[in-house]
Amino acid sequence: MFPGEDTLQPIARIVKSYGTEGDVMVSFQDGISDILKTEEPVWLFYDGLPVPFYIQNIQFKGLRKAILHLEDIDSHSDAEEAAGKDICIDPAGYPELSATDAHQINEDGLTLEDLTGFTLLNQDSSTVGVISDIMDFSGNICLEIEGSGSLIPYHDDLLLDIDPDSRTITLHISDGLL
Repeated sequence: MFPGEDTLQPIARIVKSYGTEGDVMVSFQDGISDILKTEEPVWLFYDGLPVPFYIQNIQFKGLRKAILHLEDIDSHSDAEEAAGKDICIDPAGYPELSATDAHQINEDGLTLEDLTGFTLLNQDSSTVGVISDIMDFSGNICLEIEGSGSLIPYHDDLLLDIDPDSRTITLHISDGLL
């Protein structure tokens, strides 16, 4: 039986195809790669409908990236078609996954991954740039700034303000970092 579309939880995104045999490069949410099960299907949406795929092979490339080979994605063109799609799981198959496992940064349940696309401001309310990616270097979180490639360290102690409505985050950024 297929899970309802509204119950599937996104856990990763297919970044791009990898090689010619249907492999894909995947970027995981923080902490998800540790609990991923090959015996449970992952779900991709095609034409608005969830389609199950089983992971046949996984090669981790750090904490948040991996090369996956999904069952029935066997060619470069299949992998290209899957690029950009979210990979979802059915939480019913993952009882160890709970809201407390997400890295929440405020009382509204906002997580670090939700900050992609937010505008970063410094302590003087000057615009630093738009956050394009969240990177985890062995527990050291950095915010990548779109277009510049700059990495800004993130820590709860540096957080001055976050406004989900205006999609801005204000951090104390040390002099000379930018």
